[in-house]
Amino acid sequence: MDAGSIPAASTKKSSDKLILMITYLINLKRAKDRLESVSEYFKNADIEFNLLEAVDGKQLSLPLSSFNETKYKLMHGKKPNLGEIGCYLSHLKALELFIKTDEHHALICEDDIEFLPNLRKIIDNALSSKINFDLLRLSGGSDKKRERGSPIKLKRIEGEYHLALNFTFKPGTGCYVINKKGAKAILKKLHKISLPIDHALDRDWLTGLKSLTIFPSPVTLKESLHVQNSYIKATKEFKISPFLRLWTVIPYRIFNESLRTLYKSFFLLRLILNTKKLK
Repeated sequence: MDAGSIPAASTKKSSDKLILMITYLINLKRAKDRLESVSEYFKNADIEFNLLEAVDGKQLSLPLSSFNETKYKLMHGKKPNLGEIGCYLSHLKALELFIKTDEHHALICEDDIEFLPNLRKIIDNALSSKINFDLLRLSGGSDKKRERGSPIKLKRIEGEYHLALNFTFKPGTGCYVINKKGAKAILKKLHKISLPIDHALDRDWLTGLKSLTIFPSPVTLKESLHVQNSYIKATKEFKISPFLRLWTVIPYRIFNESLRTLYKSFFLLRLILNTKKLK
């Protein structure tokens, strides 16, 4: 099914829907069980979505002009995974569709997630806050008790949920909000694949984006779909030899995390200064 087959969540139906936003749900055509599962969560949250057919890794073959296999092995330490490449291309596909619309923001979701009915209110409150951002990470892992990314709370926006700034890597791209600036920057800077999409998207200093998160994560991965029935299957068998990883992946990650710390520190300082000006 092509994007646009289900009406977009871009019209106001009630006073609690403040922000115009289009929603894309990335779903493999053969993953009907996932579509059925996640559709219930969107229905309960009163969020309509555009169904976007995912790029199926089973239909891809190497070499691909958009994939740098050498960098992927050196930076990620794994042999090519066509499922991960398909996932990456699916997110680029969603961003390309978004920038052609008149909407200011897009909610982009994968199909193995679950969330509570108050998700739209959390998003609207975050977008209506006086803290500006280009990308808002909403999803965590399948373990609801473990938050990744070492988030620093900035502002409470709804109940227990806070706008926060991650200081370490946060895996997963199950659900996020992005604006036009963010989408264009990613399509320009990250169109060549050298990492899985979550690793690539988490390098704000390359795209110049202001990225925040919601803590705790209001969206989690549904264990029965993500862990027990993964279509990507990023297992240990894809890893290159430990010796090569020691001399390639480890130095890259040390360098990467150093850049992250510097970038996030300056971003946090700017946020603090801007907050003082608003008082």
